[in-house]
Amino acid sequence: MGMINEIITQGLVDTDYVERYTVGYTELAERAANYPPERVEEITGIPADDIRTLAYEYATSQPAAIRQGVALERSRGGGQAIRAITCLPALVGAWRHVGGGTMEMPIWEFPTKFDAICKPEWIPEGTRVVNELDLGMALTGEMDLDPPIKSLFVYNSNPVSQGPAQEKTMRGLMREDLFTVVSEHFVTDTAKFADILLPATMQAEQLDIMVTWGHLYISLNQPAIEPPGECVPNVELFRRLARAMEFDDESMAYWNRTDREMLIDFHDWDAPALEGITYEKLEEVGWMRLAVGTPDVRAPHAEGNFPTPSGKCEFKSSLAEGGNFVVPVWRSMYEGMQPGGYVDPVPDYVPPFESPQSNPELAQRYPLSIISPKPHAFLNSQYGNAADKQKVQGGQRVFIHPADAAERGIAEGDMVRVFNDRGAFQGPAAFDDGLIPGLVMANVGHWQGKSSGTTVNAITADRHCGLGNAGVYGDNLVEVEKIAEEAVAS
Repeated sequence: MGMINEIITQGLVDTDYVERYTVGYTELAERAANYPPERVEEITGIPADDIRTLAYEYATSQPAAIRQGVALERSRGGGQAIRAITCLPALVGAWRHVGGGTMEMPIWEFPTKFDAICKPEWIPEGTRVVNELDLGMALTGEMDLDPPIKSLFVYNSNPVSQGPAQEKTMRGLMREDLFTVVSEHFVTDTAKFADILLPATMQAEQLDIMVTWGHLYISLNQPAIEPPGECVPNVELFRRLARAMEFDDESMAYWNRTDREMLIDFHDWDAPALEGITYEKLEEVGWMRLAVGTPDVRAPHAEGNFPTPSGKCEFKSSLAEGGNFVVPVWRSMYEGMQPGGYVDPVPDYVPPFESPQSNPELAQRYPLSIISPKPHAFLNSQYGNAADKQKVQGGQRVFIHPADAAERGIAEGDMVRVFNDRGAFQGPAAFDDGLIPGLVMANVGHWQGKSSGTTVNAITADRHCGLGNAGVYGDNLVEVEKIAEEAVAS
């Protein structure tokens, strides 16, 4: 918001682009006026002059591209922050230029027929759906569900490692009356709680079409080897369940297709993005680039063409009128997980749930903020059991600024305990002066069996952020203390 303010104040707006291809400029300008650089400095600690310089250099250097990460949304106001960032390229006309704009998650370019996959018309009105982030609350009775959840089927997921409120989730999974089935490759932290553990196929053993978050190639994943033993892919488990439950003829027509037939039916092969691409061609060559323009000419929003109701970049979002839901293409999968509610149609700064500024009383007890980025050597929690990957990753370390460590009498390599009211985990301290004082970091994805008990999500809250009701993995306060040597030895 501070950069938007400065771009407007310094007269750096591409007024022609804004007039032609955006809506809501007046409302955005009024909102941004609340964030002069001095106020932004108070909130962020970034010097006001640096904000002015960045705004000028960004607006006057074209093509200018912004690469957004995938962790900004993991806080109370993360969704609105992303919306504000996404306004910047349109404000300065960066979309006019090849290579300009912001990194769009390219999954939207793939013409996948989500309704054909998810069949929302088969979901009866009022069907109960529980947000997976609420698993701990749902299983321990905090949500007062009637009837309570009595069975759980886990696949493609490791909620004990990756979900919030780790200790609460484990308490729920330990219920004697809960019947838990897990389909997995390995005995993960979650699989340890399974009543039945089913062997799943690995990627080299199953057929799939791969879309992506990071490039514009569609690829066909063909099995390289036959699945060993009784391993089957998810879709085969679902087929068998459908037959056992005696689904009606229409439903069984869906499930009785082969995997190949399903993959063909789940994609719009007549879409412009798949021009020249067929399933049969993918069987021959493996992967092909979508027909969306080559990198030397691609400028997808040079003349608008935004995926909004207006076709323009909406500084004031018309979709916000529909409430707090993700965009329609995903609704069939997530509608029941989201309560709706008001969404501010214009981007704004939303303070964190937990920070020294927004919650000073809590910060008296837990003065340090913590983030938990994905590990370099794992893919979320996948490969967390592999010894060579563990060696590269270095275990569940706690990265801390040397000044914060000195205040607590912590030397590099000391075993420390990170804790708050929700739980605790431990690991060796690693100094990192690249962190700002007051911030600690511990990578997510480590397995409990390969660490000292619980891991970083033991301290994560099971509340939701704003847009999309996602998790707040980056919006938590903690304290760090050195563990006495005798306690470590015991």
